[in-house]
Amino acid sequence: MKKIKNISICLAVLWPLLVSAQSCDDIKDKDKANYCRALDTNDKVHCQKIGGNDLLNLCMGKVENDIKYCRRISTDKIKKRCENSIR
Repeated sequence: MKKIKNISICLAVLWPLLVSAQSCDDIKDKDKANYCRALDTNDKVHCQKIGGNDLLNLCMGKVENDIKYCRRISTDKIKKRCENSIR
């Protein structure tokens, strides 16, 4: 009986977190949605659909786990984000 009570409490606490997670299909911006899909599936096909060069290289760097894509990024903030995610 105690296990059922603990499971019920756990579900009650975690349910709002599980429900509020946004799927990639709900994202309106096409580039951000493709970036989300690429990271979810770990597939560079979705990265190649991205129009912006910086986001494209960030996506490719994360999916391929290769710093050469990070070096191609012109925006410093995104470049650091890419480099930190690969190390």
